[in-house]
Amino acid sequence: MERAKLIVKNFGPLKDINIEVREMVTFIGAQASGKSTLAKLISIFEDDDFRRSSKATFETELHKYNIYSYLNENTFIEYKNSESVFPFTLKFSSSKFEKQTAPHSIELFKEIKPKDHFITKDITIIAFKLSIYWSIEHCESYDPNFETKILNLFPEKKQKTKFISYYYNPENRKSFKGYLADEILDILNKEKETESYFQLYETLINCFPNIFLYDSIYIPTERNILGIISTNILGLINNDIQIPKYLLNSGQEYEKAVQTIKELPLAIIDKKFKYKREGQTSYIYHNENEKIDLLESASGLQSIIPILLLVEYSKSLKEKYNFNFVVEEPELNLYPKAQHELIKYLVKNCLFDRKNLILTTHSPFVLASINNLLLAYDKGQTNPKEVNKIIKKESWLNPKNFIAYELKNGKAKKIMNDKLGQISENMIDGVSDSFADEFNKLLDL
Repeated sequence: MERAKLIVKNFGPLKDINIEVREMVTFIGAQASGKSTLAKLISIFEDDDFRRSSKATFETELHKYNIYSYLNENTFIEYKNSESVFPFTLKFSSSKFEKQTAPHSIELFKEIKPKDHFITKDITIIAFKLSIYWSIEHCESYDPNFETKILNLFPEKKQKTKFISYYYNPENRKSFKGYLADEILDILNKEKETESYFQLYETLINCFPNIFLYDSIYIPTERNILGIISTNILGLINNDIQIPKYLLNSGQEYEKAVQTIKELPLAIIDKKFKYKREGQTSYIYHNENEKIDLLESASGLQSIIPILLLVEYSKSLKEKYNFNFVVEEPELNLYPKAQHELIKYLVKNCLFDRKNLILTTHSPFVLASINNLLLAYDKGQTNPKEVNKIIKKESWLNPKNFIAYELKNGKAKKIMNDKLGQISENMIDGVSDSFADEFNKLLDL
């Protein structure tokens, strides 16, 4: 299901991009085709620190991800969320960047001097009243703990009782759109002033952080070095060492993950393997007695451990944010079977409770793995028990929530067949066909 639209024109390798962003997106293409550039842009737009703060400029974020030089006078970028409940738009053109997000509106309102409130008073009140109504309706639909959380708006028991009586009365729902915010302020004994609506909206966001707040977890291709830089982050930052800021940020998150996740099974690689943190060192146990320093282990292990640790760490923070996971080239240094197991793990752990997953890849094995999970969902509708024995239900992938693109010549070609609910076989078979054609030519000599 489409949740956003991304348009990019004349930005580095991207010449004319117009794509929909679903809960899971996969980009495949040759080197320097723009996969990482798209993934980085989505990381920026799905991050709450950037959405909220007027001080967090688009140019600064582009510098952080080492893509600032891609800007030119003809660049146009727009990221527009398609959810009608609290839509947001982020747009760059002609060296001008516009933010229209709920957190940013609050930030801007705080910067307005009280004496100037009257200038936009009527428009502001209407905007906040509608936002409060839409947000409460949306939270009720998406949060199973809605009633418990919404009652946190009211400090007194009698206020909670009065709200329940009002909110769940079918007759009152007919006029919710225009008067729900007013009724809440009446229950709270607050004046219907701009400041009161603003405070109510801000409190509402704090009651439902899992709905309103976003954070991107960017897991780069250079993740093998995170274990090295994570223990020296402060020194690298203080000495202004020329390491891309997105790597330093990933290193900081990795260090938090290392301190939080002390042990982790590694069945993706081998059922006997496990990760374990002992003191200041991370180890890979091959069995109960044999272990090796992670930094001395196989490259595949050094590549997959940061992914697993960052995902598992984020799960400990799941009530705070909507996470947008971006994993670049998950197949790095992994045997095809391990690639498949990793894709199943990512779908299972990164696509629940309003979590999203962006993948970039060169591997047809990754596409084939995704197709298996799409097919499992389809077959699971009629044969759930049988399919579950082959692929666990938590890794089934709903085709409505997935889309894939091939990047080539600065454009994005959709390779997801929505009617079949599968990635185009031509895309997956193309690589093997070219090898087979070459092989046949050699045999003919």
